[in-house]
Amino acid sequence: MNFNIFPKPEPNNDAAQEMEQKIIEELLRQARLTFNLALGVTAASAMMTLSGVGLLYLNKVPEASLTAGAGILASISSVQFAKDAKEELHEIIDNLPK
Repeated sequence: MNFNIFPKPEPNNDAAQEMEQKIIEELLRQARLTFNLALGVTAASAMMTLSGVGLLYLNKVPEASLTAGAGILASISSVQFAKDAKEELHEIIDNLPK
């Protein structure tokens, strides 16, 4: 005869579903913000590239290289940040109790 005095607590299904819904809403919010950020960074990178081309025509090669490098660095860092945030939210969803 097996008596279980302290049963394992069952996760509240409604609370788990509510938490999952909140995480999905946060994922969508971050996806929208990521799109807006990517659009802004793309516009800034385009302006920096045009500035770099202008500097290249004015024979200011070091300044053109610096401008292009800054544009590329901004693009890479913003994309990496957005990717990390998205992966973290997906990991949280996967670890929710079913």
